[in-house]
Amino acid sequence: MKRVFIIMVVLLFPIVGTGQAKQVNDILDKYEKKKNVESILISPALLQLAGGSNVDITTNELLSKISQLRILNIKSSAMENGVPLSKLLREDLDQLIEKEKLNRIIRVQDNDELLEMFITQSTKGVLLFIASGSKEFSVISIFGEIDKSVINAAISGEIKVK
Repeated sequence: MKRVFIIMVVLLFPIVGTGQAKQVNDILDKYEKKKNVESILISPALLQLAGGSNVDITTNELLSKISQLRILNIKSSAMENGVPLSKLLREDLDQLIEKEKLNRIIRVQDNDELLEMFITQSTKGVLLFIASGSKEFSVISIFGEIDKSVINAAISGEIKVK
């Protein structure tokens, strides 16, 4: 019986990460359509173009692991029904982080600016950055095969395209 359970956990674990990534995407989809929200989506096709012959092997390997990059930026003045839009987005993200048990791996406070980084529980998932300050609120999400090399590259700025 233990063997069957272990096999089921191993088979279903990637689905959990995929579900977490879908939920992050759903939240971003909800907010990107709102007024005063800047949204950037970088597709797998553009990531492949960013790779290629003009970058080193390490960068190419890292880019091949990323399936999508999304950025939402909300100005502090953006409101919905008298409530700051950034507050509503943060509440939705906090609920997801708690429900799906995303792991916070970095928290940096610099005066009124806060940067946090979260990862999903499986390598097929999302690396989520939440940056807030007095002027704007930003969410950067990197989807794909999130392993140690991608996390280290994101932290150190190692991915460079010439």
